Amino acid sequence: MTSGHPDGGVRHDGAAQDGAVLDGAVQDGREARSGGRRGRRVADVVASVVLLVVGALAALTAGWGIMLLAIGFGSCDAPGNRCDEGLGGTVVTLGPVLVALVFLVAAVVCVLRLVRRRTAWPVALLGLGLVVVVFLVARLVVGGTVTIGI
Repeated sequence: MTSGHPDGGVRHDGAAQDGAVLDGAVQDGREARSGGRRGRRVADVVASVVLLVVGALAALTAGWGIMLLAIGFGSCDAPGNRCDEGLGGTVVTLGPVLVALVFLVAAVVCVLRLVRRRTAWPVALLGLGLVVVVFLVARLVVGGTVTIGI
């Protein structure tokens, strides 16, 4: 809406003088930014990267740990011990693959969310938690396949 200005010029109602915001941009060429959202964005990126690095280290450790569970089958030859080497071998073989798959899926989803400027740190944290769960389940299953007798 325009109105006549006392000195003969035309003035636009609602617009301020210098530095007024029109359609999201400031008149003097600077772009208006919200400081709070930018800080949260930086914190999300930092937290996501830290959690992904910790998740990578945890996945590497869990994968090696699952493979080392095969050492427990060395006692299967002792008298009185029973082992389900088929199940244990399957867990020792597929466990590290599953750990790597869980981490890779979490990392890809996290990076995609970061690119789309959506909150990503919960995905990285969930991936880290799932890596730990896969390791614990593999440990329980392999531990259950070896029965030590007297």
